[in-house]
Parts: sequence; C-alpha cells; structure tokens
Amino acid sequence: MVRTYNNNSLLEQIKHATSSGKLHHANLISSGRGEDGLPLALELSKLLLCENETGCGTCRGCNRVAKLEHPDLNLTFPIVSGGATGTSDDFLVQFRQAFLENPFLDPNSWQQTIATKNQQLQIPVKEIQNLQHKLSLTAAEGKNRVLLLWMPEAIKVSASNKLLKLIEEPLDNTYIIFVTHNKGRLLSTILSRCAPWHCKPLTADAFEQHFSGEAENLKALLNMVFAPNLGAAITAKNDPSTTQIELFAHWMRTCYKGAPVEITGVVNELAALPKEAVKTLITRSMHFLERGYYHNVQATDSSATDLGAINVQKLSTAVVPAGAQLITKTLGSCLRDLERNIHLKTSLTHASYQLHRAFRGQ
Repeated sequence: MVRTYNNNSLLEQIKHATSSGKLHHANLISSGRGEDGLPLALELSKLLLCENETGCGTCRGCNRVAKLEHPDLNLTFPIVSGGATGTSDDFLVQFRQAFLENPFLDPNSWQQTIATKNQQLQIPVKEIQNLQHKLSLTAAEGKNRVLLLWMPEAIKVSASNKLLKLIEEPLDNTYIIFVTHNKGRLLSTILSRCAPWHCKPLTADAFEQHFSGEAENLKALLNMVFAPNLGAAITAKNDPSTTQIELFAHWMRTCYKGAPVEITGVVNELAALPKEAVKTLITRSMHFLERGYYHNVQATDSSATDLGAINVQKLSTAVVPAGAQLITKTLGSCLRDLERNIHLKTSLTHASYQLHRAFRGQ
C-alpha cells in the first residue's frame, strides 16, 4: 500500500478541497526527488476516480488506480528517445513495474531503468499532442478523467505552449495533477494557472518507518547517504552498487594523494560512466563531504558514521574547515559544467586537483 510519510496534513487539505467541490482543475504538487510527491498524486487520483468518491482504497476504482491500470487515469512521465511512438505509451509497462516496486520513484532511478549510456529524460511535443487526443475522448467509466504528469520541468520548450492550452481550456470533469521536483524550471504562465501544493521534506523518521524491518546499520547507511530521497534509498537497498560509495571513496583517496597519473586514471574511469551517473556521483560527493565536515566541527555520534567503504570519522580529517568552501565551490562548478555539456574529462580533472588543494587546506 502506498502511503505518505511527512505530508498527511497536506493530504487532508486536498481531501477537504475535493469533498467540498473546491479542488482546482489543475494542481501542482511540489516535492523533493524521491519524496512524497508521487504517492500524494496517487492518493489524489484515487479520490477523483473512487467509486465511493472518498478514496476508500478498497473499491474497484481505487484498486485499479493503485495498480496504475484505471482507464481514466492518463499517465505522462519523462522518457528517452527510441520508442515506437515517441510517447510515454512506449514505456508504460516499465513505469508501472518501477512504480509498484518503488512508489517514491526518483528521476535517477527511472533513468537507469530505461536509458542507455547518455540518453536524457524528456517529455517531447508528441507526448502533449497525444494527451490532447486522449483527454478529448469520453471518460471510460463515465465520471472524472485524470492526467497525472510527473516532472513537467522535463517538457521541451516547444511543447510548453501546448500544455498551457490544456490548462487554460479545461475539459469537463477533467483534472490535471503535476508532480514537480524543480518548480523554478516551469514557465510562470503554467505556475500561475495551477493550485500549488507544497510537500514538506522527508525526515529520518520516514526512513525508520519504511525500513523498520531492516538491520540498524543498513537503516543508518541509507539515511546517511540518501536522506531525504527515500526513492533513491529504496533503489539502493535492492541494488547496493547504486550507492556509489566505493567509487566515491576511490575518487576522494586519489584526489587526496594528488598523484597526476592516478588522477588521470580515475578521471578516465569516471568519464566512461553515463553522464547522469556522474551527476549523481558529484551530488552525493557533496553530501558525503558535507557529512564529514559536520562531523569535524560538531562531533557527530560515532555510532552513525560508518558507511562501509568509508568512515565519516576518517573522512572528517580530510574535510578541514579551511578547505570546506573550496570543496563546495569545486563540486558545484563541476556539476554546472556537466549540465552545460562542457568537456567532461577537462572538468573532472580540474575538479580533482581543486579537491586536492581543498583537502590540504590550501
């Protein structure tokens, strides 16, 4: 059963708006990656398609929504090129399976599921055209129709105006639910026409509850590495290699030593990875090193510092206060380089030598 962890009060507000007939036809749910956004959207879909109009969770309508199989629930999500129709329909089976296995599905986990080396997630123009056709049809159950669109920020600019038309000219008994992880990338015209619902970030309690049957050291690891991204933690539990801890440790040790030949070797190793995997590694490196810094200055409880391949207590000796700002600046700059398609090896090499300086407090 899908549930929300830190936004039950928000869910109650949505239920009240729905039962009182005040729910807007276009709703924008904002949440962090791998947090309560998608589960909340699914609960709203149940409310709108429930046979008892209460989101009971037991009727045929609710059960079909829970399986993402309701004929009046239209799903749109970011995809990669190469499908037969160029729309979400090409990947619907994979999305259902991925969501049922992980209701807190995060973009990186989804990208790993369907993409080859450097394919980027996007929502193409064809997808919006396909939606216009689907929503023009009569509701199969004769009641509401729901469009659940995950990550509208991935929509191509050329398709945004077509989406805007869907919002501005609502069809009878049709509801649109957007789930965004980056509201700042949406057009202001789209934002102004949607009812906003803001999710609170997940806390350590959510990890404790979700992984309640797991070993304490595993829960501590998943919380330390991924919080508040529960979706990524669920993926990592099923496939521990996705934590990238071994790769992170290898890169950092190489940077600490600063040997040019070894830096060249690790840069070549990183450059061979899919670009999205490198982005994720850099983001997690910032997170890991931040943990080391906080342990350095705040004396984190030693019982929660073991990450397996690395240890936060040992890591903290490298993350000296004098170099902390340079570490953040270096990794942030490297991440922006990747997003702007600047030469990967050049950016990683520069970042590696800057990290060496930072670890030495230079």
